[in-house]
Amino acid sequence: MSAEPASPQPAPGAWRAALPHAALLALAFAGLMAWTWGTWPDPMVDFGRELYVPWRMSEGAALQRDLAWFNGPLSPHANATLFRVFGVGLTTLVWANALVFALTLALLHQILRACASAWAATFACLVVMATCGFGQQVGIGNYNQLCPYSHEATHGLCLALASVALLSSWKGRASIVLVLAAGFCTGLAFLTKPEPFVAAVAGSLASLVAFSWSARFRLARASAAWAFGLVSAVLLGWTLQVPELGADLAWRSTLGAWPDVANGEVAKLPFYRAGMGTDAPGRNFLRLGLVALGLVGALLPGLALARFAAKRFGERATALVAGLVTAGIAAACWSVVPWQEIARPWPLFAGLAALLAVLATRAHRGLARWPALAGFALLSLALLAKVALNARIAQYGFTLALPATALIAAAVWSWIPAWISRTGGSGFVARASGTIIVATIALSCLSTTQKIHARKDVQLGLGRDRIRTDVRGRVMTAALEWLARQPAPEGRPLTLAVLPEGVTLNYLARATNPTPYVNFMPPELILFGEERIVESFRAAPPDVVFLAHKNTSEYGVPWFGRDYGQKLFGWLTSEYRPVALFGDPPLGLQLPGEPPLQRAPVFGIRAFVRNRR
Repeated sequence: MSAEPASPQPAPGAWRAALPHAALLALAFAGLMAWTWGTWPDPMVDFGRELYVPWRMSEGAALQRDLAWFNGPLSPHANATLFRVFGVGLTTLVWANALVFALTLALLHQILRACASAWAATFACLVVMATCGFGQQVGIGNYNQLCPYSHEATHGLCLALASVALLSSWKGRASIVLVLAAGFCTGLAFLTKPEPFVAAVAGSLASLVAFSWSARFRLARASAAWAFGLVSAVLLGWTLQVPELGADLAWRSTLGAWPDVANGEVAKLPFYRAGMGTDAPGRNFLRLGLVALGLVGALLPGLALARFAAKRFGERATALVAGLVTAGIAAACWSVVPWQEIARPWPLFAGLAALLAVLATRAHRGLARWPALAGFALLSLALLAKVALNARIAQYGFTLALPATALIAAAVWSWIPAWISRTGGSGFVARASGTIIVATIALSCLSTTQKIHARKDVQLGLGRDRIRTDVRGRVMTAALEWLARQPAPEGRPLTLAVLPEGVTLNYLARATNPTPYVNFMPPELILFGEERIVESFRAAPPDVVFLAHKNTSEYGVPWFGRDYGQKLFGWLTSEYRPVALFGDPPLGLQLPGEPPLQRAPVFGIRAFVRNRR
């Protein structure tokens, strides 16, 4: 039982061989989706924006003109179209996102089949579903494929994988149209977020160079076709927005987050510096090395048995022993290993895979598997650049670490066993040991998800907008019920703003914010300017303002109105009066005449209405 070779080219009847893989993946997908149903979004953080903006656009509001936006235009326009066609509702986005994730897995499987075995690709996709697909690894939801904090992250990832998958099908031998299409997908990724675009460029260019050299194809011709596809997609995105926005505003919308990336002010906030690991580079680099040594150390006993014991004692018996030893190591470490940090060495491993793939491409010219691996490994490495010193599966890692997680799963199933076989050992034994380690990582993610979901015993929203959430849902429901009882001004619906965050309430109440702004957290105040935001409130004051409890210590400024947003809070308290309180009062937002708070609140919302003139 040696290591599996890479899958052969499709042949008549190949669909029969693919059926077990498709059935297994579909069963796992459906099971995980059913198990986690309704738990995916956070009721207050981020995802409300992903519902509110396309809802407003489906009713005629325009991005950038009526709605302030800091990412590319592709995702909100796509989601607004879904709302127009299939109706406004959370479930509309959930099913669309399920299809996007299924396509992402299909592309991932195709890329890995080009450079590993079919079963390695299937194993990698199963691991991705368990770690990056449906679950929740931190207290805030939204970091999953069904209700992402930003659709640009998931759409961009899918497009980046599509660009590399198209080139892995091209191989320097097929139609140049595939290269053109890969460039077009890269251009569409430009219309999402910078991170997936950079990854698409890195993976595509690596694939172009490697396949062109390996197949002796003219690199200049391939590069020109790819670049033409990229520019065409960007220009198409701009052209489609010109009739509604005009040339200048359409260009600003097309550029998305790139001007803010060039400015760099938001990246200086403690939250983002900690996320990137640049807050303590030396300490984080040391942690990366220690976790890498720990993972290699856990794998070594199984590899040693595969290399030196399999021939003497037989593969099956040795595989059983190796599996038991590895499982024992995993069990002993279960309660002491910081599983949230297990992905720290992913950039190191992805970089090593890219280097080895480039060397193998040079040594085995004409063999397509190594150029395919080079492109995928470079994509994985580039996507991790944002979290290079603090790589993780949790939080942003559900997209940024997804390809690298698949890469590592494929390595322990296919490439490491193949190397052991070439050195005279048993690839079967090596695979048994490595699979247990990766499966333990996946199990730790599922275990964390189960613990967090156990606290979600509150239903929020109705019908197509219903979700399972935690105790905050009760407070939000009380606020929504109070809002529904308020008389609307003559001739128009009631308007609402939620400070500093909580536009989910606007969406669930179908109440618009008359200003273009959605969130009022530290990044948004930097991106759009607090003075400009205050002026927009003066020009179009909402009928009701909800002030939500939100501790923003991770940004270095704990409380809205005290540590940041003082101008906006000052305008609120001068023009509005508090009339209702739901849950516990927001800590640090003490109004004149109120006694100091005696305890830290769990969650609270205070309602304000405009002063009578």
